[in-house]
Amino acid sequence: VAPRSADPVTTASPAPTALVADDEPLLVQDLVSRLRAVWPELQVVATAGNSIDARRQALALQPDVCFLDVRMPGETGLDAAQA
Repeated sequence: VAPRSADPVTTASPAPTALVADDEPLLVQDLVSRLRAVWPELQVVATAGNSIDARRQALALQPDVCFLDVRMPGETGLDAAQA
């Protein structure tokens, strides 16, 4: 008897999640659009306009990847990444 193949519905890993942070709203929209075009399974679970909001959302939502602007006013994306 041949082994039964794994059911792809039950063995599929969850879609990767992301947070996008930039102080320029148009850049956030553009990056989200581009990400969806090249990585359709990626779920953008949050966007942020500053580092403090990005850090708060990242801690709450635990995204798989964060796209952070390194030159935001006040705290930078690098500050958020270190938290």
